[in-house]
Amino acid sequence: MAQPHLVVNGGSDFSTNAHFFTLDASEPRLRDWRGQSYGVDLVQIDGLGLRAKGLQPADPRAYRIYDAHVLAPCAGRVVLAVDGLPDMQVPEMDRAHMAGNHVMLRCEQADVLLGHLSPGSVRVRVGDAIAAGVWLGSVGNSGNTGEPHLHVHAQRPGPVGAPLGGDPLPILLDGRFPVRGDRIGSP
Repeated sequence: MAQPHLVVNGGSDFSTNAHFFTLDASEPRLRDWRGQSYGVDLVQIDGLGLRAKGLQPADPRAYRIYDAHVLAPCAGRVVLAVDGLPDMQVPEMDRAHMAGNHVMLRCEQADVLLGHLSPGSVRVRVGDAIAAGVWLGSVGNSGNTGEPHLHVHAQRPGPVGAPLGGDPLPILLDGRFPVRGDRIGSP
């Protein structure tokens, strides 16, 4: 039986989704990241709602979601594939590589980014045609993340030089728009 996942960022409001601030047009530095504005961050929890072994352990491998397989949510072509960035110790963050190791698929209706993957786990290359359900990589703690989680967002294609700067699109998980605090099955 799959463990449930908890939405730790999601929704269309600042109070439930930390990514939503990237829609602030008065901040030019945020334009390159606006595609993630409806982004969803997921952690895996056990039956008691705990996401790690211990209270905020520094080792990312102590988190339940760490090393979980990330599967393609749609058929498409790989337009970005970044690998080789290190996992960060909790709560350190790598602000120079915001999405960390990640894969972006160009699907029929949107570009979909899956981020914060573990180093050496990305199994696809730019240009690969991917079927839905293909194993893309594994959850890690790379990039701008305080603890291991899977970041997912959908967007229109971004401009040249800012691939995560496309118009953001809301996504559905388990048939619903995920909001912070929701529990869902395996996405």
